[in-house]
Amino acid sequence: MAEKLYESGDPLEPTAVTLPAGREAVAYMGRCFVEEFARLGFRRNALMALFRSPFYQGPHLVYRQLGEGFVQGMIEEEMARRVATAGEARGQ
Repeated sequence: MAEKLYESGDPLEPTAVTLPAGREAVAYMGRCFVEEFARLGFRRNALMALFRSPFYQGPHLVYRQLGEGFVQGMIEEEMARRVATAGEARGQ
């Protein structure tokens, strides 16, 4: 694979930006992570490990800013919602 230096003003040059985000935005992002990985089959312990790991920068940011208790609460809410939804789908 050839390495090419980006020219000034190249529209394909990767650009990183930071966006200001308050507690609500970080919590929303965390709920999205929990839902997405739960849909992939992650269980409670695997989800918590994901948030604790600095390798997963987005989930770990949520963990650092909102704390372990908040993350555990989000995971429990999602798991309860999934159980309730599964029960409704089976007609229970």
